[in-house]
Amino acid sequence: MKRGSFAAGFLTCLLLAGVTTTAYAAGIMAERSTHRIYVNGREVHMEAYVINGNNYVKLRDIGEQVGFNVCWDSDAKCVQVESKKPYTGEAPVTSAEAKPVEQPAQTDVATAKQDIIDCTNALRRENGVAALRVNDRLMQAAQVRADEMAAHTVYSHTRPDGRKFNTATDCPYMAENIHRIADWVLSDQTLAERAVADWSASTTHNKNMVNPKLSEIGVGLARGVNDTGDPCWYCVQLFLYDGCSVTRVDTTAMK
Repeated sequence: MKRGSFAAGFLTCLLLAGVTTTAYAAGIMAERSTHRIYVNGREVHMEAYVINGNNYVKLRDIGEQVGFNVCWDSDAKCVQVESKKPYTGEAPVTSAEAKPVEQPAQTDVATAKQDIIDCTNALRRENGVAALRVNDRLMQAAQVRADEMAAHTVYSHTRPDGRKFNTATDCPYMAENIHRIADWVLSDQTLAERAVADWSASTTHNKNMVNPKLSEIGVGLARGVNDTGDPCWYCVQLFLYDGCSVTRVDTTAMK
C-alpha cells in the first residue's frame, strides 16, 4: 500500500463545491478550466481550475477516475492516497490492536491432586513419619465429597443429606481434611501449596496429615462457589487408618 501526504498545492481546501467560474483565496485567482481531460486515452469529466496558467484538478476526482482511494486521515491530519484500494472517498476503518485478555491460571486437577499428596508426604518426612500410600477407592470417595460440597455450597464434614463424612465409603475408619479456597486467594500460590499450607497451620488438620496411624490417602477437588458467590475450589483429603480397607464407594449425596 502506498500512502502519501499532499499539501495545499492540490487546493483541497481552496476548491469548494460552491465555486462557479472564478474563486479567490489568499490573493490567488482560480478560473474554471475549459480544457478536455483524458485518462488512459479516455475523456473524463473532472472539475479543473486554471491558476497562474496551470491546470489543477481535485485529488479526489483523480482518485475516482484512476481507481485509487483518496481520503482525509483525521489522525495524521493529512490527505492519504491508497493506490491499492478502490476509491471510496472515506478513510479505511481501523480498530485498536486487540490485546489478549489475561486469563486466570488454569489448574490441572490431576496434577493438583498429586501435588497435594506430594506436599503432604513431604510434611510427613519432615516429621519422621512414613509416606501415605495412594488408595484409588479413597481417591474416588474424596472426589465424591468434594463434588457434593461444591454442588450444594455445603462446607462441612457433614454430608448434604445429613450423614457423616465417613459414610462416603463402607469403611468408617477414616479421617478427613476439607478446605474451601477462593480463586482470588491464589494469586501467588498454587492450589496445592495453599491447601497444604493452610491445613498445616491448623492443629487438627496438621495432626491428620502427620498421624502415623493413618497410612493411605485420597484427594478430591471440585469447582464451586463459596457463601458469597466467589468462584472457589473445594478440597478434600481422606485418610484411612492402617490395616483398614475400602471395598465400596458411595455416590454423591443430595440434600
